[in-house]
Amino acid sequence: MSDNSGSRSGLERWLALLVRYWAFNMNLIHDQGTNWPGFGYTPDEKSQLQSIGRPVPGIEYLVWIAVTVVLFLLILAVVVILGMNTLPPQASAALFFLELGLDMVIGLSVGFPAAMLPAAALTGRWFKVPDAALPDRAMTAHFFQKLWFQITRVALVAVVLLTALWIVVPGDSKLWTIGQRVLPLLSPAVAALTTAYYFSTRLKRARSAPSDSER
Repeated sequence: MSDNSGSRSGLERWLALLVRYWAFNMNLIHDQGTNWPGFGYTPDEKSQLQSIGRPVPGIEYLVWIAVTVVLFLLILAVVVILGMNTLPPQASAALFFLELGLDMVIGLSVGFPAAMLPAAALTGRWFKVPDAALPDRAMTAHFFQKLWFQITRVALVAVVLLTALWIVVPGDSKLWTIGQRVLPLLSPAVAALTTAYYFSTRLKRARSAPSDSER
């Protein structure tokens, strides 16, 4: 499962730990014969997730979940407070609920992954997880990139549905509000997802580098 090219350190280890705990999480879902909407995997990917997540002790996974929830709630609180403070005085009820919905989408699409990554790093350190127990660079890059793609897809669908629902509600200037509130709130998600794609691409290149030098 692990690479033979040396020990992992820094962000690369964090990402491998995140894939480790995400694999355990998805195995719980797949074992029940179900899938999360928007988080589908092929039979081969499910087998790989099984090989990554099966050795993880249950208590280790629970600690990761607990730390993730605490960090996520803190991030979500900051996002909601900042978002609500940008509302104009005497904002309509429709605009209030639109802002709240957008804050929740941003919190889930950016805040949840942002909480999972440091939670994985802390949990892996507390339990002294060795590099040999982590997925290799190829698996880490593949499942990390796919996780971000899935989160992006769910977030975009949620924003489209939320905006469409809000448009049918009477009142407020629709085009002005979309330009002033919807688009700016999506920019942090775009930046975070671009960064995630960049690091996953670096992992893939690092994986292929040794084989290229041997040719």
